[in-house]
Amino acid sequence: MAKKSTLPSAAVSEPQTVSALLPQSHVILKGEEKEQYSRILDQVTRGISPTDIIEGFWVRDVADLQWEVLRLRRLKSSLLQAGTRDGLIKVLRPLAGIGEADDLADGWFRGEQQAKQDVDELLSEAGLSFDVVLAEALAAKLSDVERFDRMIASAENRRNVALRELNRHRDAIAARLTRVSETIEEAEFAEVDRSEDQQAAPDDQQP
Repeated sequence: MAKKSTLPSAAVSEPQTVSALLPQSHVILKGEEKEQYSRILDQVTRGISPTDIIEGFWVRDVADLQWEVLRLRRLKSSLLQAGTRDGLIKVLRPLAGIGEADDLADGWFRGEQQAKQDVDELLSEAGLSFDVVLAEALAAKLSDVERFDRMIASAENRRNVALRELNRHRDAIAARLTRVSETIEEAEFAEVDRSEDQQAAPDDQQP
């Protein structure tokens, strides 16, 4: 029996042409770390192992969208952090007065230990926890937070779509490779059968 044919596997690496066409700088904003993006791109590339330029583009899409998700989450956190000062002032003013509340909030954000102790004492005496401050910060920025959440969900959805399209592409390639492999096998078996028939023919003609 003839040995089954096997097709050579494709190289597993991001095509250089993708890096040339889509330089990393197009997704990195001023102040962001290029090395961090490079690590994400490397991990995504290793995880997906693109086999052609089409998959290479999808790898970049997935990495870029994941970078966007991380950026939006970071900015959302920074937004809430910035709103915490206003929330702290709003909670402290009825307890300590306008001037002292502002000074305590400034000291608390500078990390002054005495200011932190004074804030904790005022909140404790009023039967409150710091969660009240965070709730005030969230309430003041709620519409912005919800907008960030929608943008994060959109980026995550686009990332997942890119992954699904990549899987469909691979399924289609696998199906085509299977058909090609089967065609090669059938051709080889047919050739073997013809060779066996030709070898057997002289024996059949002997008296």
